[in-house]
Amino acid sequence: KQWYQRRVRGSYFANCKESEEQRKSCGTMFTLSKTKTLQILAGINLFITALLVHRLIMTDSSAETVPLENQPRELKSRQEVLDFIHRQCKKYGKNVGPGESVKPRKLIHPKNWEQHKLLYASNPKSGSSSFKRFMVRLQGSNQPYEEMESVHRVALFGTMRQLYDLEKEKIGRHPTLLETVVPFFKVTVVRNPITKLLSGFRDKVLRRTTTGIKSFMLEANPNLTEDSSDAEKYAAFVQALVSDDIQIVDRHFVTQWNTMKICDFPYDMILQTETTKEQIMEMKEHVNATQFTFPGSRSEVGLEKAGESTLEKTKEMYSKIGPDLMDKLYSFFLWDFVLTGYSKLDNPNFPHLDLEQDFDLEFGHLIKNYESRVTQVPGTDATHPVTADNHQSTTDTHQSTSYSKRSKG
Repeated sequence: KQWYQRRVRGSYFANCKESEEQRKSCGTMFTLSKTKTLQILAGINLFITALLVHRLIMTDSSAETVPLENQPRELKSRQEVLDFIHRQCKKYGKNVGPGESVKPRKLIHPKNWEQHKLLYASNPKSGSSSFKRFMVRLQGSNQPYEEMESVHRVALFGTMRQLYDLEKEKIGRHPTLLETVVPFFKVTVVRNPITKLLSGFRDKVLRRTTTGIKSFMLEANPNLTEDSSDAEKYAAFVQALVSDDIQIVDRHFVTQWNTMKICDFPYDMILQTETTKEQIMEMKEHVNATQFTFPGSRSEVGLEKAGESTLEKTKEMYSKIGPDLMDKLYSFFLWDFVLTGYSKLDNPNFPHLDLEQDFDLEFGHLIKNYESRVTQVPGTDATHPVTADNHQSTTDTHQSTSYSKRSKG
């Protein structure tokens, strides 16, 4: 309307003379121009409306292939998650003891930690690359996130050893872990074991081999070939992972609850990969970092192949895994599910948390099997012999996967 009055009406009346005949002529031009203008605007409006309707239709028709992190869910608060984990750890006796704490793997902090008191425990295949790029940004780098390389080198960040030394100098004795981490906002990120394992398989097996097969997978399925489907290769991988005869050594495929010490370290926030985008602002507020953007996930920035992170594709990759093998996989990651509240593949809330699910119904038989094994071998943790060490190596993401035959003795 403003454009019309300024451009059309103004230009015509500017050329009008004072005679009655010319005023009538101007009035006619004014009427015709106004009508034409309104017709054009109506056409534009109709076109935009059609585009919006088309977008709504397409969005609805593709509901089955939206990324996993965008599936409908009820977001749990930071305190809800922590309270649930603490209750579960206590219920199942997974704490080391009252007042004690244990260091999770690879605790790092920004070198300028006086400004940003963030202490992050890195959990592979749970958005650790994004978190470390964010920490590089906190340290003053203006480099675009997509150009940041080698972000998994420990030397890039401050370490716990440095914090220990500072606290020792301050109090005049060797500090405890709790004393050292008090000033920091302590966070880690966990992920549904079903999608975490699949992500690790894609990254460490499919993308890093020409055939999509590693030797230990042939131990599980000798008939596997390069032409086998990705789902068949993944089934062989899972079979090898849970086998009593094969030991796979790779920290990307171990349990999270024990590696990240979720029962024994005083976290202030345990985020979920599936909802990090919604949770990250709260974390930034606690570490004086609201002015910084957090990098997107691999799927958000286009590093994942199209459709890889959809619910449909995930179920397709698990389609060759039968009920018995799936039960063994749930047993392998038993405490990741029970302690963090994650949902199984057939749960409507998958891959998100389901803190209200009936854990005795879903996992009761696996818990009984676990307890019977522990009774048979006192003093051991029978979840599975595969565990990640807590050694801080110079890098972890590109660690090669190795395996060995388990000793029958």
